Amino acid sequence: MRLISLFTKSTNIDFIGLRKYAFFFSGLLVLISIVSLATKGLNYGIDFKGGILMEVQSEQSVDMKIIREKLAGLNVDLQPVGEDGTEVLITALGQGTTEQEQMKIVKVIRDELGNEFSVRRTEMVGPRVGSELIRNSIIAVILGALVISIYIWMRFEWEFALGVMISIVHDILITLGLFSVCGLDFNMTIVAGLMMLAGYSTNDTIVSYDRMRENLHKYRKMPIPEMINKTANDMLPRTIMTGISTILALIVMLLIGGEALEGFAIAMLFGIIVGTYSSVYVAMPLLMYLDVRKTMENSKAPVSPYDHVG
Repeated sequence: MRLISLFTKSTNIDFIGLRKYAFFFSGLLVLISIVSLATKGLNYGIDFKGGILMEVQSEQSVDMKIIREKLAGLNVDLQPVGEDGTEVLITALGQGTTEQEQMKIVKVIRDELGNEFSVRRTEMVGPRVGSELIRNSIIAVILGALVISIYIWMRFEWEFALGVMISIVHDILITLGLFSVCGLDFNMTIVAGLMMLAGYSTNDTIVSYDRMRENLHKYRKMPIPEMINKTANDMLPRTIMTGISTILALIVMLLIGGEALEGFAIAMLFGIIVGTYSSVYVAMPLLMYLDVRKTMENSKAPVSPYDHVG
């Protein structure tokens, strides 16, 4: 209980006073991300780049040096999987422009490995499918952000929708920048993580915006900077507790989830840290520059979008 009380105490932090430092920090991270994405790009996995993925298994512990020597001329990546050291993941990115060519490469790998290995699974993705997935993933992320913003615009005011949109773009860009700068594998699970991140960031931001909206009705004479500080401090315990509980679950996923969930966990873990920061230091201070009070005075909308829920 004492630990929880550390995060439930009332605070009086001057978030607005720190906004210029926060905007500079955010702008720097976004700039680094954009430059890295434009120059270095993303380290696309087989889902996007196309190629061949084979998982093979031996009855005895595998000597990776011997396998590398056998497959030295095939330009493949090798990675041990499992705990007993008998399984190997073989990846040939961007190889084979047709299914027939990829089948030939698979046969060559089988022949080189010999009878000592059995093939557990084989996946083949053509370059055309990979390029379509890239396009569809970009469209999905953009449409997701737009739909969320339109819904918030309908239920709240356009100022809140703009703040949510900027926060989503901020969080996704910086998370993509992490994968670009560090050269981490980028596959379909990461796209799923980005979509979930957009939802999490929106939820975190909209809860604070809903409290801000109520305070605008309650304290009509309070200056906007003071009200933003009050709202942010009121919601800070909730923001921290939600973030910590989610981060702890993702750390467990990262540690024991294996390679299949590693990228997803990294994207969500880093994204939630950035999203928690942006809901306090980006989304809330933005309202200071938007005349949201005037818009609300001209609107006859209810105080909360949940007022009509019976």
